[in-house]
Amino acid sequence: MRTLEVIARGVSALFHPLVIPTLGIFILFQLNTYISFSVTTEARRFIMIMIFVNTAIAPVLAILVLKRLGYIRDLLLDDRGERILPLLFSAVMFFMTYYLLRQLTLPSLIYFYVMGASVLVLLTLLISFAWKISIHMVSLGGLTGMLIVTAVILNVDISLLITALILVSGVTAASRIYLGAHIPSQVYTGYLLGLIVMLMLFAYLLA
Repeated sequence: MRTLEVIARGVSALFHPLVIPTLGIFILFQLNTYISFSVTTEARRFIMIMIFVNTAIAPVLAILVLKRLGYIRDLLLDDRGERILPLLFSAVMFFMTYYLLRQLTLPSLIYFYVMGASVLVLLTLLISFAWKISIHMVSLGGLTGMLIVTAVILNVDISLLITALILVSGVTAASRIYLGAHIPSQVYTGYLLGLIVMLMLFAYLLA
């Protein structure tokens, strides 16, 4: 296997869409803002575990079951048609996670981010009926949008973090194209969808 292919696969795995929601919440908890002080260590641990189980572990298990049953052939879901059932299950799990979080008293940014991620999964599902949009880039675009909103609302300087995430998004996009998983328009559209939807959702909810 060529070195570039190994790197591309490694980047794709490291920034897999299923780990991005957990990564986003982890970043929110690490920032030196009221969010990190208003949520206890035990609550943070519980929230992180719940989000990771519901939005990462459960969808992976669903994909494995679907493959076992013969509904999908490839665990990477390279075929557009094979994405429908996993995305549908993921959408249900994401919205359920949002509902469970709403039962807790948490900073609103946490609710809004999980809601935004849930909406993006649903939009990706609908788009996938007709076109193979990049799920990697949708999730990274959404995370970028959330961090931009966080910087504005909380008046915190995370410009280096946002810049680093944009660079990571570019490397991930290049990796998906290099591996032949997507064409350029699919990764660009995915990133813009995630970014714009998250920015618009936050603007609407905070208006």
